[in-house]
Amino acid sequence: MPISDHAVPTRELSVPPSRSGLNGPDPGAPVLRCFIALWPDPAARDQLDTLANRLQQNNAGSRRVVREDLHLTLAFIGALAANRAHRVAAMLEAIAAPHFAWILDRVGGFDRAHVAWAGGTEDPRLAALAQAARVGLDALQVAYDHKPFVAHVTLLRKVAHAPSPEACAPIAWSVSAPVLAVSERDEHGRVRYRPWSEPPAGI
Repeated sequence: MPISDHAVPTRELSVPPSRSGLNGPDPGAPVLRCFIALWPDPAARDQLDTLANRLQQNNAGSRRVVREDLHLTLAFIGALAANRAHRVAAMLEAIAAPHFAWILDRVGGFDRAHVAWAGGTEDPRLAALAQAARVGLDALQVAYDHKPFVAHVTLLRKVAHAPSPEACAPIAWSVSAPVLAVSERDEHGRVRYRPWSEPPAGI
């Protein structure tokens, strides 16, 4: 079914786009590495983490995605000026995201990316959410990766041999609103993800 049949309505965007786009850094402003994501509800997160643990037992040398970092990417932005991130966040808040359950009932892998993932039957409502987020980025002139949206949750990285698609016990993910997420390194040098938040006044 075409995405237009499941279009996600948006409220009027109150933040005007910048003519020069939002990716370019302002002098002296820090740059964030960002993407637009959906976070799983706690029950789905626990089940995905358990599934990742099971898959890792059959994939020696692979690296599990940390439980708190499990997510579904709707659009990858990359570099984004920190003092302009609020415009993207405001755009996402204007998306009237429907609440529904996405059923993940299969696992598989991508050979070239060396990852194992969990996914499910194509859901046009997820595709509509990704499309709404990307249309919003276009309106703000924010550059992003235009690769087609493929709904999947990465569970393992550095997989020597990507697993073939197979069924798994269904996991019901209660879908909520998309958020702007930030990729950054922790004190141990590991890449971690977090939802973007408005910095305190004066910072």
